[in-house]
Amino acid sequence: MKRYNKQQVMKDAHRLYKNDFQRRGRTWSECLTAAWSWEKDAVRVREAKAARLDAMIAASWAAYNARKNEKPKKKEFEGLSSDVVSYAMGYGRNLYCGD
Repeated sequence: MKRYNKQQVMKDAHRLYKNDFQRRGRTWSECLTAAWSWEKDAVRVREAKAARLDAMIAASWAAYNARKNEKPKKKEFEGLSSDVVSYAMGYGRNLYCGD
């Protein structure tokens, strides 16, 4: 069931009715109808945003689970001697490359 913020509807209707520039000769009934249409649009936008967020979260969990279930690849430095690894990382040249 959709939930509407009735307090905001009444605030918008009063604000519209009090402001002569925005009112443009509208009656209280017309101002209230306009405020309700704004609230219905706001609820529709909130629901669409929540649906997009839920879909995005579900897709990211699916991608995470797919990556987690893959067979682990062999290690990058497997089969290399420690001298080669330390030289490649900068330790063999008296340079520090890292935090």
